[in-house]
Amino acid sequence: MIIKSIIIDDEVHNLENLKRLLEKNCPNVEVVAMASSAEEGLELIINQVPDLVFLDIEMPNKNGFEMLESIGNVNFEIIFVTAYNQYVLQAIKSCALDYLMKPISISELKEAVLRVSQVVTHKRENQKLKVLVDNLKSINQPKKIALPTTEELHFVSIDEIVRCKGENNYTMFFLTNGTSILVSRTLKEWDDLLSSHQFIRTHQSHLINSIHVKSYVKKDGGYILMNDGSMVSVSKHKKEQALSKLASVK
Repeated sequence: MIIKSIIIDDEVHNLENLKRLLEKNCPNVEVVAMASSAEEGLELIINQVPDLVFLDIEMPNKNGFEMLESIGNVNFEIIFVTAYNQYVLQAIKSCALDYLMKPISISELKEAVLRVSQVVTHKRENQKLKVLVDNLKSINQPKKIALPTTEELHFVSIDEIVRCKGENNYTMFFLTNGTSILVSRTLKEWDDLLSSHQFIRTHQSHLINSIHVKSYVKKDGGYILMNDGSMVSVSKHKKEQALSKLASVK
């Protein structure tokens, strides 16, 4: 399980050193960004939505604690990184929070990351259950599905899926925000799951969400134009059934 992480420290050599230690000793930690100030770190947290933040305590202008106060809802794990201040360390210990002393010990780094990994895994498992409960409760509301990739577990609203394209044993999901997610399952499995949610199989390799269909174009053998501008093939043996379903949905 990959842990998406950010490092915040006002000293560049500390940023690079910790990143290097993580790459060498903690392969499940992916450092997606680094910041040299609390202000920059706050912006990165909002944009990147990390699982874990390595946070230096003593920084100019605004220290690590002040930065956390400005966030409000802290929904990520934190490993504090500090060089001194025994009183601060006592406060961190009393709350059972993880911290690393500078210079960083590799063994302590591995232990802290292991503890965080267990917490992050537990959170993701809980999120799976929450999605299940929400799906069971909200029969008439947009539901979510979990899309597992090699690095993350994405929870996506079904209405956000524009179309799916099968690629052997993989399926590529194209979303309304322009991003795509590659999942290691066949298109047939997703067809079975999504067919009751306004999805239509137009081709051996294509599954579309009918709410995002713009038009059916008759030229060039016929294809479906989606709201995002993509053109989806319609096979001869699925054409009649697909158009009939589209007509009943629209």
